[in-house]
Amino acid sequence: MHLLHRHGKNHGQNHGQGHTHTRADMYGLARHATWYDRQTRHLGRFLYRRVVADVVAANLSAGAIVLDVGTGPGRVPRMIVEACPELSVHGVDLSAEMIEYATQAAGKLAIADRVRFQVADVAALPFEDGSVDLVVSSISLHHWADPEAGLRDVVRVLRPGGQAWIYDFRSVLRHPERMTAGLDADVSLESPVARAFWFNPMGRLMLRRR
Repeated sequence: MHLLHRHGKNHGQNHGQGHTHTRADMYGLARHATWYDRQTRHLGRFLYRRVVADVVAANLSAGAIVLDVGTGPGRVPRMIVEACPELSVHGVDLSAEMIEYATQAAGKLAIADRVRFQVADVAALPFEDGSVDLVVSSISLHHWADPEAGLRDVVRVLRPGGQAWIYDFRSVLRHPERMTAGLDADVSLESPVARAFWFNPMGRLMLRRR
């Protein structure tokens, strides 16, 4: 649920860019991971349950890699690995404070070896090309400084046939063609998210790598 896109000096050296826009702090909330996790546990519970249900329904093979982009305090990966202990679940976020909290919280699980967290930029994900089976992201896209760059790297890490499900406000996803032009992926939009709560401001952008 946390934001995920930063361009800084080092990032520019690695990718030929010199942007300095950063949103890693998310208006100061990143420094209060415990409070943030407590709030999102209640505010995001319906959406989080829907994300986990979608992952379960995907029926991924044992050992498949699921990546949560903009994981914040890591609640979604914890829920996924509890529901699907046969999967390998990873979470990335720009905030070191969030990742520290997520790692500690996951360490209390009996299946902690199945979930991993690390600090990372959505536009420079630390995964090899074609190495991830499924990417999920919940209420994070609207924080990305460059959604097009982020989605390009999401598609890059997906294996052929792999999917990315980007859950966010319907207003943010209203014109997906602006963010997905040129991607090597089939694009569809579920708006509103089906089978959710009665007041439903959420949609799901779905990408399938070709």
